[in-house]
Amino acid sequence: MPSLPAARISHFTARRLRIKVPEKRRDTGFFAVMAERLAGWESVDQVETNPLTASILIHFSDPQRLFLEAVAKNDMFEIDFDAVFAQPEPVINRAAVQSFETADHVLRRWTDNQIDIRGVLFLVLVAGGIFQLVRRRFDTPAPTLLWYAGDLVGLWSDRGPDPAVTAASGSLSGQAG
Repeated sequence: MPSLPAARISHFTARRLRIKVPEKRRDTGFFAVMAERLAGWESVDQVETNPLTASILIHFSDPQRLFLEAVAKNDMFEIDFDAVFAQPEPVINRAAVQSFETADHVLRRWTDNQIDIRGVLFLVLVAGGIFQLVRRRFDTPAPTLLWYAGDLVGLWSDRGPDPAVTAASGSLSGQAG
């Protein structure tokens, strides 16, 4: 038996589901059969297909019933549910971590690997904490909030040494010896 074409869910709301079947793009016969078969399901209100975009848009009334029918009756394509439920890393986290890594790399390069961003941030947090203590601000000082912000973006996680820094320090120690 030939394998079923791979499909992916590209859009899902409370009343609509869009499925893409890229390997069947421009196959009008396949999409006509899909529309006919899916329209026969009890949970499906309407089906729209577009062979040019390899898309099947399903309008439905009950999502639970739709998925139960899909499990029982779908012999038309195979959906990769792992890809559907995979959580991509939020863009803001990736951008923040990349910004700190860039700043760390520049700081290490400027100081010949004597100072890193963690050391600078530590000094800033300690100075801010002392400033808050002098002002008698014992409740949630600003450095604590900054520390938590850094922790949330993974700034304090142990990533190991920076390969560029390791290579630079290795070449410097090789020159000295």
